[in-house]
Amino acid sequence: MVPVHTGHHVAKAYIMKPSKQPDEFRKRGIRTLAQSYIDNGHFASIEWLIKQHGEVIDAGFALADETSPALPDRPLYRIYSMTKPIVAMAGIILMERFRLHLFTPLGSILPEFRDMEALNADGETGKAAPILIEHLFTHRAGFSYNFMPNCPVGALYLSDGLINDGTCTLETFANRASKFPLAFQPGERWHYSIGHDILARVLEVVSGQTLGALLQKEIFDPLGMKDTQFFVPESERHRLMPMYGRSLDEILHAPEANAPLKRFDVAEAYPCDKPETFARGGHGLFSTADDYARFAQFTLDGKTPMGAPLVSRKMVDFMWHNRLSDEQLPYWLGPFPSPGYGFNLLGRVMLNPGQAISLTGESESGWGGAAGTYYWSDRKEGFVGTIMTQNLGSLSPMRTDMMAAAYQALD
Repeated sequence: MVPVHTGHHVAKAYIMKPSKQPDEFRKRGIRTLAQSYIDNGHFASIEWLIKQHGEVIDAGFALADETSPALPDRPLYRIYSMTKPIVAMAGIILMERFRLHLFTPLGSILPEFRDMEALNADGETGKAAPILIEHLFTHRAGFSYNFMPNCPVGALYLSDGLINDGTCTLETFANRASKFPLAFQPGERWHYSIGHDILARVLEVVSGQTLGALLQKEIFDPLGMKDTQFFVPESERHRLMPMYGRSLDEILHAPEANAPLKRFDVAEAYPCDKPETFARGGHGLFSTADDYARFAQFTLDGKTPMGAPLVSRKMVDFMWHNRLSDEQLPYWLGPFPSPGYGFNLLGRVMLNPGQAISLTGESESGWGGAAGTYYWSDRKEGFVGTIMTQNLGSLSPMRTDMMAAAYQALD
């Protein structure tokens, strides 16, 4: 690891020697961009790892002076919703073994969801159509999140404390969620939600394993993801990066993109020390840039780093296809549209770069986390990247800017 002299007196940037060098001027743009977000006080640290055809083309981090003495080797991050694609992949693996089917009614696996009610346009509730397993993968089940604006069901979650209760098991979480009405009829539209938490409970029931054990056996061990799990051993907690950000109330009432940095304690809602109870499908994993890059690479072809197929070629093709109808596009993440994107079994997938709001690729797919983490995979370019930081609730375009800079560095 070698220092980069940036000319800034308030921050330091470092790069790890890549195994393949793109044009130096274009590569420098990635580091300069990351540094600018640090120098402007928007983030305390940013780490990135970018690969093409399995080879590192750029990797490094930028951080402020006061943070650098505490920077650990192989930093650990709370990756929030980047948990979702990993859980979805576990579901896809079970699909390959014919233990899970997309059009199975949820209520046939979790009986508490058999007789759900859904809100109608007039605000009254009526009988809901069956939730299908596919709806859980694609945020079309009718569930919501506690931070979704103008959603009565999300407000119910918020008052109940459902999302931020880091003490309950997945079984308890699903039981509590089943007591609330759905925000709309299943299949009707895309709406960001706790669907992956319910999917995670489905995977536990279908596999007969805890979610953590299932992910360890089917994904983490085969891919060599040694630092990814739902807890951090006490001996490794010095590697856990500090969280910055704002409370949900602050974000909802003042959603400015560049709020001043301040430390923020998330240990109660996102504990690192409760492996017996804490696991979620929509958030909860801890990981590193290297580990998640291994997963991103895996989504391209379904193969381990040693070339062994975990998922068949045709299933990889299948999982990459957009599953939203034209009427459901563009999907909106709260008040923000995602023009050009569809949604596949793992996350966003680019359908029309001519509609995209920033530079991307024709077949790019991926997802992000609430604390600013981000990943992408591009099958056409054989190109993957991970961005790691810890700033909860930031609305900064840093993540898509970093991806755009990475695309600019390609030959």
